[in-house]
Amino acid sequence: MLVGCAGGTDALSGTASYLANFPVVSCPPDGMNNTCLTNPPGSSNAFIVKPANIGKFAAQAFARYSKEIAEALDANITEKITKLEKADAGLTGKSEESAKVARSCAPSCSESPLVLIAAGSDSDMPHLETLKKEINKFKIDAEIRICSAHKQPSRLENVLAEYGKSARPVMMVGCAGGTDALSGTASYLANFPVVSCPPDGMNNTCLTNPPGSSNAFIVKPANVAKFAAQLFSRSSEQVAAALDANIREKIAKLEAADEQLSKKQRTQ
Repeated sequence: MLVGCAGGTDALSGTASYLANFPVVSCPPDGMNNTCLTNPPGSSNAFIVKPANIGKFAAQAFARYSKEIAEALDANITEKITKLEKADAGLTGKSEESAKVARSCAPSCSESPLVLIAAGSDSDMPHLETLKKEINKFKIDAEIRICSAHKQPSRLENVLAEYGKSARPVMMVGCAGGTDALSGTASYLANFPVVSCPPDGMNNTCLTNPPGSSNAFIVKPANVAKFAAQLFSRSSEQVAAALDANIREKIAKLEAADEQLSKKQRTQ
């Protein structure tokens, strides 16, 4: 995974993500830099503003491939939950419950990858279906689930636990409009990476999470799909081939368009 750290106009992340066969995440030194967020299709970098959340996102991305990383990730989540419970117990005088995490499965990269598309409402089905269609172009399975963080937080936890036990490489796409509690809540607890792609487009509530809520942000469904392919290209030859074909196709189209214009201008 590459972390692009460029201030001002961030061409670094966008250019790298256009050509790379691995995921690229922007973490600009000047903080909330909107130039990382408005890339055209093909520039598939995700955005995370806090370095601590970059670290956790990387751990979530690699947890299926390294037992050591999976254990460190589980320990990190458990520690944060335990601190919250102790703080609450100190205020209330009640003994805290022990944190129940221990979700990581045995790391595996032999299974076919899967993208979980999670939404807070079925009213956003056109957006969800677009995401699924784009993801399927890279030979990646996708499943749509409805699990609102606002309406049914316990159901969201159950869905995260369900996919957390899978040996398949997993990525979740959180699709919630308005105040996006879905992605932030999911990324706090998940042992796989979470990317926000809200149905209402540029939604800043996906970008200002506290440490521990490590979801990345990508505004365009096509770029979410390419990011997933870059994430999974090391674990699936089929996905890697589809990603290479996609990059070559886009470059060939640009070269063909330039050649056509050059010929037209030479004959005028």
